[in-house]
Amino acid sequence: LAEKFGVTKMTIRRDLSFFEKQGIVKTTYGGAYLTHGASVEPGFQLQSIQMANDKHLIGQKAAEQVEDGDTIIIDCGTTPLALANFVFDKKIMVITNSIPVVNLLKGRKNIKLIVAPGEYEDASQGMVSFSTADFFRHIHADKVFISTQGVNDLGELTVPEMTDAHVKQALMRAGRQKILLADSSKFGQTFLAGHARLADLDLVISQTGLSPDILSLMQTQNVPLLLADSHL
Repeated sequence: LAEKFGVTKMTIRRDLSFFEKQGIVKTTYGGAYLTHGASVEPGFQLQSIQMANDKHLIGQKAAEQVEDGDTIIIDCGTTPLALANFVFDKKIMVITNSIPVVNLLKGRKNIKLIVAPGEYEDASQGMVSFSTADFFRHIHADKVFISTQGVNDLGELTVPEMTDAHVKQALMRAGRQKILLADSSKFGQTFLAGHARLADLDLVISQTGLSPDILSLMQTQNVPLLLADSHL
């Protein structure tokens, strides 16, 4: 796995431990296997492992923005899922449409967990439908941590599916502070449906390696940027 995905063995061990906590896999000496009835499909698992170290750092940095007493929204996606791994000890309310986030946080007495309704979408492992969007239109949260599939050089956030775009638009409106979690592979990509612009955001948490055009656009639009892998 380490060789296949270009990450260290330590990263693979950490991520397998992360999946085991969710009940997705069981680790054995020298390997791991899916548990019976695991709720995460292989495609989502592979996406989680891709750029896993970057997502881990972004999730850790994002958790620093969460304070006791906050009501936060956590979007579907592998990077928001990484954030959920770092809020175990916080006294917060979490509203999410992500089933892996629910599996990770359920049963913790210090976290009040609200699950968005709607139609389950296998690709994102969450509730993504017009009823999901309608639910979030009636929600008011302190912070929303959102993901996207692509951020193009015009500063548009895009996803492949129209329904997903509607849900993400509703999530954005529901959060007072809007925070994008996106590794560097998302920048320079454009998909079918736009759901926001960089100018709509209060904070972007990413990593080093963003293009000069994107950095210039963020600076022009006064969008704060936190680099999770920077020691500055």
